[in-house]
Amino acid sequence: MTIEKHKANGGFIKVVDCKVEPSKEKSKLAYINSLEIERENRVEPDNREKYFITFPYPYMNGKLHLGHLFSISKSDFMSYYKELQGYNVLFPLSFHCTGMPISASAKKLKDELEGKETDISTKSIIEGLGFLDVNPFVDPIHWIRTFPTYCESSLRHFGANIDWRRSFITTDINKYYDSFIKWQFLRLRELGHLSFGKRYSIFCPIDDQPCLDHDRRKGENIKPMQTLFCKIKTPKGILLAKYKPSIVPNKIVVNSKKEFVHCELDNKSYFVEQVYYNNLKYQVKDLKVIGSGIASKFLTTCTFSGQIILVEFVDKDLFVLKGNEDKLITARFDEEIKGIKGLEDNKDMKLVETVNFISIYIPEGEVISRSGGLCVVSLMDQWFIDYSDLKWKDKAKLCISKMIIDNDTRSTLLEGVDWIYKWGFSRSFGLGTRVPWDNQYLIESLSDSTIYMAMYTFKHFMYRDIEGKEEIFPSEKLSNHVWDYIFYNKDLPEDYEEYKDLLEKCRKSFDYFYPVDLRVSGKDLIKNHLLFFIFNHVALFDEKYWPRRIYTNGHLMLNSEKMSKSTGNFLTVDSCLRKYGVSATRMCLAVCGDTNEDANFIESNANSFILKIHTFIKSIEDHFSNEFDLNLSEKRDAELFVDEYLKEYLSNCITNSIIAYDKMKYSDVVKFAFFELIHLKETYISLKGSNKYLIGLIYKNMTQLLYPIMPTLCRNLIQEYFNKEFVLPEPLTESTTHTTAIEYLKTVSKRIITSKLKKNNKSVEVLAGESWSSWKIDIMNYIDSLNVERNISLKEDKTLISTVLAKTKEILVKHKVNMKKGNLFVMDYLYNPQNYLIPFNEFEVLENFKFIISENTGLNVTIVNKLKTSDDEQINSQAEPLNPTFKFY
Repeated sequence: MTIEKHKANGGFIKVVDCKVEPSKEKSKLAYINSLEIERENRVEPDNREKYFITFPYPYMNGKLHLGHLFSISKSDFMSYYKELQGYNVLFPLSFHCTGMPISASAKKLKDELEGKETDISTKSIIEGLGFLDVNPFVDPIHWIRTFPTYCESSLRHFGANIDWRRSFITTDINKYYDSFIKWQFLRLRELGHLSFGKRYSIFCPIDDQPCLDHDRRKGENIKPMQTLFCKIKTPKGILLAKYKPSIVPNKIVVNSKKEFVHCELDNKSYFVEQVYYNNLKYQVKDLKVIGSGIASKFLTTCTFSGQIILVEFVDKDLFVLKGNEDKLITARFDEEIKGIKGLEDNKDMKLVETVNFISIYIPEGEVISRSGGLCVVSLMDQWFIDYSDLKWKDKAKLCISKMIIDNDTRSTLLEGVDWIYKWGFSRSFGLGTRVPWDNQYLIESLSDSTIYMAMYTFKHFMYRDIEGKEEIFPSEKLSNHVWDYIFYNKDLPEDYEEYKDLLEKCRKSFDYFYPVDLRVSGKDLIKNHLLFFIFNHVALFDEKYWPRRIYTNGHLMLNSEKMSKSTGNFLTVDSCLRKYGVSATRMCLAVCGDTNEDANFIESNANSFILKIHTFIKSIEDHFSNEFDLNLSEKRDAELFVDEYLKEYLSNCITNSIIAYDKMKYSDVVKFAFFELIHLKETYISLKGSNKYLIGLIYKNMTQLLYPIMPTLCRNLIQEYFNKEFVLPEPLTESTTHTTAIEYLKTVSKRIITSKLKKNNKSVEVLAGESWSSWKIDIMNYIDSLNVERNISLKEDKTLISTVLAKTKEILVKHKVNMKKGNLFVMDYLYNPQNYLIPFNEFEVLENFKFIISENTGLNVTIVNKLKTSDDEQINSQAEPLNPTFKFY
């Protein structure tokens, strides 16, 4: 890509007007910062192939932290890489405000300012973000209108390749987004994917509504779990005791002082532990609390299924039902348990029971809502998205099968498709869009964030700001007709005629940029957001608009520990950029991790990158300080061996960097495009290489390859030193002859060091073998003849291996070679014949570069074809091509 194309995408903004020369007073970081160039990115449809990248919009209940930045960086690196490849890259970002966390935080702050007790100080959190006056934050709308500005500012400073014109906020504050989400759910309803009914759901008593993953402080992915209780009959009522499968209860062990909730239902008394009562009361109607009962007061004579249950009182806080195994009786229990009705069959909220058992749903583990509530399971009315539809599941699986995804994420998504049933999307508290046909409910945050990426493709044609106040297309004309026209190209009513050109522009932009080419996300969203993202796309759009690739990453640790505000092990984006600068932060993020395993941002690494980047910059500046012009068309002196080595090694690094970018293995990009090329320059100089043009070529290719990782710095360097060539470099050669030779020299040096007989050895004679042993030649000729005759590699024809071993056995016996040693060679040559090719003149390489061996070993080195004395015949006979022998003095 040329500099002109960059300017067409928005031009450059210089952060600092002039360079600041490094000095004792000016730190290396300040000097790096002075070279950073930001760019305003604006993308429109053109004649290039597009590449559309999206990332889940962050939630606006605070400033961005390093964990956000880690995931965003994966998208950002790819956006710049695809730009170098010549794509028209669209990378937008918006701000998620739907749900209850903002409302809950605002309410908690209001309670705290009024002197009420809260579990966490929201006031301290807001003050910790740098706000002196926290009072405005009692209004949820203030959060929505505050944090998007900080989010955008942080990511602009980070150098993110984002087209900010396309940003928006969610909820009904934004009339355009509100209308869009209502259209989506009306369409899902038309398709028969929505239903209404009762369902057991994780529920927050404080918020008085369901609490799904995004609403939780603790307990993500925890679901309601059906739990069975034995009905133990006592003189004063029925005791509910948790049933242990495969046992016949015969004894209760309990603290005599333990209290149970005494409740009444349908004129029957029940005694139940508080934790289970807290769930049961939200699952049945007309449950009345009588009081509480101490175990010793009602646990006297007990029976279960007609059998007497013994009671043992202890001092410990226990309540355990013990028993023995009896397969006949437990088999009868199993049949009885099958009669307990399932998840959706308790519409009247009656007690789910059999003769001997009662069913209560409880959470699988502890769930704490963002409001601080200990969650329970409630049976409640909800609107559902019916993801259990088998035909819908099949379409989702088809989409996943065609996407580019790593195996771990793919298998988790497929498990999710099988697992997902009905998803309750209606809420009564928080911010968001109202269910269009049932205004008492709001649409929850995981359900209004599944296809919003489509709006990115045309948002800036409809309104200018993030709220929809600066209208271009009038909000009063928003209707299902608008969205049907943009997404389905349906006819518009006559009263839209004056807006048809504008809407046509929106429709064409959607058609150009869609589908999403890459969706990046944290691994915690695989079984919810990403699953819904796929389901909703395959339901609402034709196959050509289905997403093409998903990339997920693990959580980010800081200095090998979990990030936590409470422990102080925490970094916001702004504080990180202040401490380490943009480029060092981006380099450190690139090497943190590229899989679903948790990654690790180590601050000492970020510090060391400041020094490495500064050294890199100064090396380029020093190299070109004598007005040397890097002109690729200029012919130089005859290329030397080391020059060819440089080209080959450089080409290999370019190839591996491109492979790493394609696979989104950014740590490998840094390895090959930065560390390996620095190593190449040092090796080239150590080999007496002196072609300044080629050294400049290393720097040029480094800068171009690192542009996606450090765009704000490399943008400056490319403009200043490399002819403003914003392109992805291509390998110079496919040959590996010279790199193989240099690697061979390193191997010889290592062998000499490990073979030295005495510490005081001063010299070594290196004997280069001229040919293989006669028995090896016979075997190689035999195997080669078979390959030639059959025109197929022998390793692809397993049936001939036994024939080969039989024939080579004759050769080994003839030459009196140890059978084990001989067979090892046979199999190695059979499967790796390339290892026995000699791509270079071994003697010349050893002779020309013996100074390298000498430097590495500290010995005087002599290269010979044959050792002179008769005593050295054994050493002579052992030398073979690529396997020289040594004699020390």
